[in-house]
Amino acid sequence: MKVEDVMSVNPVWVSPGEFVTKARELMRDNNIQSLPVVKNGKYAGMITVQDIINVTSTKSNVTIDGYVRLDVPTVTPDTDLATAARKIISTDEGRLPVVLDGGRIVGMLSIVDMFEGVDDLGLPDMPVSEVMTRKVVVCEPGDPISKVWRNMTEFGLYGFPVVRSGMEVIGMITREDILKRGYVRFQREDEAMRKPSSIVQMIMSTPAITVSEDDRVKKAAGIFAERGIGRLPVVKNGKLTGIVDRYDILKVCRRLLTVD
Repeated sequence: MKVEDVMSVNPVWVSPGEFVTKARELMRDNNIQSLPVVKNGKYAGMITVQDIINVTSTKSNVTIDGYVRLDVPTVTPDTDLATAARKIISTDEGRLPVVLDGGRIVGMLSIVDMFEGVDDLGLPDMPVSEVMTRKVVVCEPGDPISKVWRNMTEFGLYGFPVVRSGMEVIGMITREDILKRGYVRFQREDEAMRKPSSIVQMIMSTPAITVSEDDRVKKAAGIFAERGIGRLPVVKNGKLTGIVDRYDILKVCRRLLTVD
């Protein structure tokens, strides 16, 4: 299987001279965390929500060109899926531009797209407990969204389990949940003006979708593909013990381990 078999075509993109506020609006409206930058018809880099979160909504004249990432790897439509997966694992954007010779961008490959072909990569037969992360950052229903966003930025994470006392998982909150409701642009202004902040329970996803430590990684991969979610809390006896994400699954696929 190749990149062209799973990639998204007709990608949304921005030019270097456009405003950061426009990029943020496109990310929110399209539920994406990054955008390719195109200059004179050619791929010129990427801009991510991580790059622009410090630009407040009052700075409406700030342009994209000072925030473009130039080191994001690219793939071509005929790149082998295993090679592309290795590249996507090495980045923190979760999306790779698909370009032709000459630099014209023809699509985007995301880690979500990768799971359409994950069976082709050779899923191992092992329990989730062997690939999950045991040290988990969590939040509670009453936590301010501004605090959760800061923690997502500090730890470089895209979602947190929401727990009650005793580490019982009751839901999830993700960057997408926050972005699509427009909370990010108000976060710093609200803090500076000491406005009361919205809280996690207002926008978190419930009920919690979880897997157990003994579930196989194939089950987790199936949930990622079917539900379109990127992280799953792992529980034992009803209590949170870890978290597993798409990257964890890809890293142990057999075909990736044989790519030079």
